[in-house]
Amino acid sequence: MYKLLTVDMDGTLLNSNKCISRANKEAINKAIEKGVNVVITSGRGLKGLDSFLEEVNLRGENQYLIANNGGTIYRTNNFECIAYKGLRGRDLAKAHSLSKKLGINMIAYTHEGAIAAEESEFTRFEAEYVGTPVKIVNINSDVKADDEITKILFSQTEELLAQKMLELPKEFYSEYNAVKTMPTVLEIMNKDCNKGYGVKVLADKLGIKREEIICIGDQANDIEMLTYAGLGIAMGNAIEELKNIAQYITLDNDNDGVAKAIEKFIL
Repeated sequence: MYKLLTVDMDGTLLNSNKCISRANKEAINKAIEKGVNVVITSGRGLKGLDSFLEEVNLRGENQYLIANNGGTIYRTNNFECIAYKGLRGRDLAKAHSLSKKLGINMIAYTHEGAIAAEESEFTRFEAEYVGTPVKIVNINSDVKADDEITKILFSQTEELLAQKMLELPKEFYSEYNAVKTMPTVLEIMNKDCNKGYGVKVLADKLGIKREEIICIGDQANDIEMLTYAGLGIAMGNAIEELKNIAQYITLDNDNDGVAKAIEKFIL
């Protein structure tokens, strides 16, 4: 019997209109009634996820949220951070210098929200698309070296970002985990941080075995959690790389793919 179901948000639980379908909500509630721990596991920060939890009945003392690509795990009743594998202010200072040198837009996430050195099309996109307002700060004076920075995002047009990624120093890639989560976004995280890591940390805390875990996703940042899961499920709209490692491919996010997977393997 599966005891833990982790579900990605964008392109997975959310449809193209950025909504959770009625079928997905009903399937999640039925899984919870069967005693399955259902955990949203996303690259988004806390402020881009908290508003969805009530919709799927995932607010409670013994319910959890994995955010920032596995870097933070929160209790959903009070958003206490119970596990942290993120960056620090000194990492943000370094990334900020690189972004200015290479001409890349940058924002960073903290537990409280998102910050950036200046307003740009990227900060506006983050506010409108993800629902996370971005506070403009002075990176050098407002951010202390030991401040917790959950992740950093670089953004440019698809073509330019691919070029700029080649210009990033080799040591940058050896020091951090850098993964494209969208064609125009490169996420920078703690070297040991990924969704698979976050799922393992939570599963160990709950005493759940690897073979009792289902993970569902659609993008490159879902690879590690699908690989770790007892059952890794790719969405019908997933990238080919993820489909190639998945044990099952469900319907796409506009056709209740999450609900179909829950009905088949849990209900």
